[in-house]
Amino acid sequence: MRTRAKISDRIREFYRNMDWVLFAATLALMITGGFVVKSATAATDPMMFNRQLIWYAAGLIMMFVFANINYNHLLALGSHLYWLFVAILILVLLVGHEALGAQRWIKIAGFQFQPSELMKIILPFAVIRFILVRQKESFTLKNIGKMLLMVALPALLILRQPDLGSALLILLVLFVIFYVGNMPPKKLIILVLAAVMLMPVAYMALKDYQRQRLAVFVNPQIDPLGAGYNVIQSQIAVGSGGLLGKGYMQGTQSQLNFIPIKYTDFVFAVITEETGFAGGLFIIALYFILTMQGLRIVKLSRYSGGKMAAASLITIIFSQFVINTGMNIGIMPVTGITLPLLSYGGTSVLVTMIAIGILQNIYREYMKAE
Repeated sequence: MRTRAKISDRIREFYRNMDWVLFAATLALMITGGFVVKSATAATDPMMFNRQLIWYAAGLIMMFVFANINYNHLLALGSHLYWLFVAILILVLLVGHEALGAQRWIKIAGFQFQPSELMKIILPFAVIRFILVRQKESFTLKNIGKMLLMVALPALLILRQPDLGSALLILLVLFVIFYVGNMPPKKLIILVLAAVMLMPVAYMALKDYQRQRLAVFVNPQIDPLGAGYNVIQSQIAVGSGGLLGKGYMQGTQSQLNFIPIKYTDFVFAVITEETGFAGGLFIIALYFILTMQGLRIVKLSRYSGGKMAAASLITIIFSQFVINTGMNIGIMPVTGITLPLLSYGGTSVLVTMIAIGILQNIYREYMKAE
């Protein structure tokens, strides 16, 4: 009886301390994602929808698991997981699975996962751990250099896959951690200016097809049947949706396969073609709610580690949303960044749900202290 009472109390405590607004927005995105993946894959591979449902179920389990793991334990493991995944990223370059010209996946027992997705969480946690251990000495020039090297190593490995979007994303998250971690403003400004000044050098290091993507971002019509094709077809789909769309599974651009990789990179175009401006606005509203709840958790957390962790996680989700929707409507270059919880992909779903679970844990820590 005592055991049952303890379990009952634990369940009540868990539900009482959950951020239900965050959970509702997450669940709404998953349900929407299920419908979108079904529409985008029905004509080509209907089994993808079933696999996505399995990933959603696994993602929910992961969210509840990580919501019950003290995030400080994860921060403590940050440096160990960092080196483990650096080794895995090297392994990807040696024996990784290649698809669509990119070598980003590892196959294990018939399943494949994308280590760079997990590194989006692991790397920030390793940097946060570094800052917490050194406290006031965190932002000496020597330690700033060490943190930049910590980020540079996996970023370069990810660039080699190639995955420019993920590499740039983890650099952005680093600056967010520096800001939330109270780096002296002068040093932060200097780092930002240095990053801007290095952009021409970074551009020279890009592969030819990556430069083409940047060129067609400015004007897709310079190569309408090549590098600009994806963006043009996506813009046609978005524009043709009108106010309320053409109807579920009735989009001509998506159902007739004019939109390339429509179930991952260009899933937002599928949504807006079939549900119109109203559907697109609904998706934007869900991400806005999710982001605002994440920022609220950053503000509520009493500890610097919690603030930095929450800020890094919500930055990852929000940045992917902005980049993906931006490239779908032609205001961002195509980088291969998917739309969290809406695009097809197991690793992306699991990593996003782990991030949501950690955010829930940080929120629960605050609620327990109230």
